[in-house]
Amino acid sequence: MIEIQQGTHPFMKAAERALQTLARATIGLILLPNSSSRNAMIDLADIAPAFSFLMGKGLVPSASDYKPREFGNAALVMVGAPFSLRFERDRGQIFVDVGSNAAGWHKLEYVLEFVDNSVTQQQLGEPPDSTALANLLQVRWDRVADLFSDQQKTSQLQAFAKQKSVALLSKIFRKP
Repeated sequence: MIEIQQGTHPFMKAAERALQTLARATIGLILLPNSSSRNAMIDLADIAPAFSFLMGKGLVPSASDYKPREFGNAALVMVGAPFSLRFERDRGQIFVDVGSNAAGWHKLEYVLEFVDNSVTQQQLGEPPDSTALANLLQVRWDRVADLFSDQQKTSQLQAFAKQKSVALLSKIFRKP
């Protein structure tokens, strides 16, 4: 921290506050070497490189958050039609949700299982492997797009996802 001899003059106090603010901002930039500000957009290649094919599908980055002081946790939303994807990196683990305004957000693994019942949680791993999710989404892209284009199917997805979530919670909080 920059030391300033304290004085009683109001300009001296203002200068001290300004220098302390500048010092904090400079420290923040040092902690974020790949960005020009604390609000820099995190790149898809940084959070989930296996999903790089999304750029060719018309999805564009919409919102992001990067927290270097919290284990490098990050979030990124890729917006498109008829659905969007939300990526979250929490302590190095990647979680992917898919959704729309009408259907809300759902785990990508639930959506993939819903459109193709041969997809199982066992083959994806726990937590789901992001490369496996990306590969399955790329192959089943049209099915997922059709799902989010059909209001009746999205209602069925919501019921399916709720059922999967209840089963997961029952498994986690099972009474001995």
